Amino acid sequence: MTIYKLLSASEALVADQWQKLQPPGDSKAYRLLKEAGFFIWRTGQLYRFEDYLVRPSADRAVDVRTSWCDENGEEASGARQTLSRIRDTLRSEEKKKLIQVASAQLEFIASTGQCEEFHDYLKTFYRKPPPVIARFDTRDEAESWLRNVPEPPSSAYILVGNEYLEVFYSRERGVRALRRDYALERFIEAVTSRGLPAPAASFDTHAEAAAWWKSHPVPPLCVFVHIAGEHHLAVYHKKIDYRSLHPISILDDWRREQERIAEQEKERSR
Repeated sequence: MTIYKLLSASEALVADQWQKLQPPGDSKAYRLLKEAGFFIWRTGQLYRFEDYLVRPSADRAVDVRTSWCDENGEEASGARQTLSRIRDTLRSEEKKKLIQVASAQLEFIASTGQCEEFHDYLKTFYRKPPPVIARFDTRDEAESWLRNVPEPPSSAYILVGNEYLEVFYSRERGVRALRRDYALERFIEAVTSRGLPAPAASFDTHAEAAAWWKSHPVPPLCVFVHIAGEHHLAVYHKKIDYRSLHPISILDDWRREQERIAEQEKERSR
């Protein structure tokens, strides 16, 4: 079973069994558990987690309750306790292993020292642009990195210049690929759907705005600014300590791409 199918089966079983004990929608512990799975997937760590699962149990032992940030420790402990209760009610060894996979997601985050990063993810992921793991000046540099890195992320975003590209890696098929992704455009479209936010500052030139953005010792993750009369989104990519400025006119390319895709779908349906 691939790691994708394993996690899907585990998530479905947990949702079904948790519902029998308590409504998952009303449980902070359940929401934390689901987000732990999303975090591993969205940060491109599926194969890293797969390797973690096959390590001896003694090597994976971790005190989840004390390892987590204070803000999430109670929920993490509650999730593990409920998973343990579920596991005790099951007779099938296969189903018990699927429950253990869910619990291992919390252990994995704690044992790899990612509790603080996960806490930041919970606070910002749905309200900030998607995080990137690397940046390159050119597509050739990005392609070279992807060919030579020993174990690419299962999926993640990188920047080439200031454009988002998605890294895709399939260990099973031996495929490594980059594709243009409009993740930032989708974010801008969502946050401007009810109107443009007021800019935090205004500048006559791009150079002035870039200097202002670089002058922040601890910048916000994103903020809108005005440059020469046009709204821009200033983004701080915390993981790689990089700051970028993006005109919201990039939405025009995204909308043209949507139209192109719609036309292709029409042609296929004829």
